[in-house]
Amino acid sequence: MKWVDIPTLPQSEYTYSKPIVIKKWSSGQIIAQVGYVRKHPENNSICLLKSWSAAGGVKEEQKYNIKKGDWPGIKDAIEKLLPEIGEKPTADGIDSAIKKISQESELLEIFARYPDLLTQVPNDVDILALPEDQKEALKRLLSTGGLIANSVIVKLAEQPIRDLEHFSKLLDNLKLSTINSLVTHVTGRINFIEMFEKVIHDDSSYEKKGDDSVHNLLRANIWLIDRNYAVLHDDETLKNIIATQWKKDTQDNNSNRRPDFLCMTDRHNQENGYKNLVIIEIKRPSIEINLEHIEQIMSYKGLLQKYSGTSGNPKFICYIVGREINETLQQNPLHESGFITKTYTDFIGDARKFYHDYLEIIKAEKYAF
Repeated sequence: MKWVDIPTLPQSEYTYSKPIVIKKWSSGQIIAQVGYVRKHPENNSICLLKSWSAAGGVKEEQKYNIKKGDWPGIKDAIEKLLPEIGEKPTADGIDSAIKKISQESELLEIFARYPDLLTQVPNDVDILALPEDQKEALKRLLSTGGLIANSVIVKLAEQPIRDLEHFSKLLDNLKLSTINSLVTHVTGRINFIEMFEKVIHDDSSYEKKGDDSVHNLLRANIWLIDRNYAVLHDDETLKNIIATQWKKDTQDNNSNRRPDFLCMTDRHNQENGYKNLVIIEIKRPSIEINLEHIEQIMSYKGLLQKYSGTSGNPKFICYIVGREINETLQQNPLHESGFITKTYTDFIGDARKFYHDYLEIIKAEKYAF
């Protein structure tokens, strides 16, 4: 008998602590761990892992790594948000709380603590000699106050060269933070695209009504179709949309029909309303998109246009999305008339290419991880 040496796989430089189960249910769980580099355990991150059994018993999982330095900011944001929502949260309450907190300016905190930070800066200030807490305040100022930060730059231009070098380092740190955030954001979108592609090939997903249905996944991620779209209404009757948007009543025969989504692209102001509105209709995999479906969405557009105000304002764009498109429509596209037919594969492919290209550009930066 001849013995064959089996090569030993190299040990990963990463390791994780024992998991702590946060939540568990019949088909899955969410756990928390601390992950770190073996040789540099101080470089650790918090790892949240959600695992579950998908259709056919296939094991699925999503992992989120939160860097140690980012955790205080996330914790602070959550602690600020929770009291604003109240004991019995509603969708409107959550939206209002997020809007309020996102509009709060850190500049007020900085000026309250360091009122002389900008207005009384002497000509011979040595930034390197500032106390650490004031240096931190200056960093926050540079990252949040555009016009005010510009006045800091003007003052720095008059300082000794060592101060300008230090200022350059501050800007590098801000750049690093921004790039790392972008990488996390873009990677998250790429992961979602891969997951959504699996969902659209599962016919049962179109029957679901929960968060993981095709409709609800698209509602929360309408950027898959176009990054400039924002959902105004979904699965609402035309009658309700007209009453909400234009304060008008309609008894039209088609007024109880429900487009999947009504989106906006850009907005004028409260008086003029919306410049562009987008109607999106999605079809089940068993349905081949044909001229009948063009007529359906054309009737939606006609009714909304009738009550939306003056001619040409807003302009309507109409999408019909499905798994297959009739050969006649493929050979005679109607996109120049504002009626666009797309397969799920079309817009997923476009989104995947955009975010993969974007990620390569970001990672080419000197300070990207």
